[in-house]
Amino acid sequence: MTRALARARRGGAERGSLAIELAFLTPVLFVLLALVYAYGRVAQVNGTLEAGTRDAARSASQSRTYDEARERAERTIRAALGSTATSCLDSLDARIVGPFEAGEPVKVRARCTYSLSDLGLPGAPGSITVTSSFTSPLDPGRGVEERPGGGA
Repeated sequence: MTRALARARRGGAERGSLAIELAFLTPVLFVLLALVYAYGRVAQVNGTLEAGTRDAARSASQSRTYDEARERAERTIRAALGSTATSCLDSLDARIVGPFEAGEPVKVRARCTYSLSDLGLPGAPGSITVTSSFTSPLDPGRGVEERPGGGA
């Protein structure tokens, strides 16, 4: 038996196969890591909007007038979002839902649309619309001015 034939039998014929396998596997791993990163950023923005809406409802429940409650709610949500997703701030729609009466809960609903490229994913197509709402009780003994026109 010659040396070349003996080397071929010991696995010399498979030389370089690991490099080819890694060449195929590397792009798949990068795509998976990018998806994990994208999901994490989307969850972060959604969680931040949720926390901002919760704080906005609590802040609005301390207001005396409907207009003051609406302004406080929007200001609180904008402060919570900060620079997380600028397109979310541009499309933010924060409102008080339902009556603003003593003894009734104050419900704040926030909605915004943000681009995936805004989350640090350059070239990512599409956008996501997120809606969040939170209710906070309004003290029944508190004197408030009802919403102009009453009701929702």
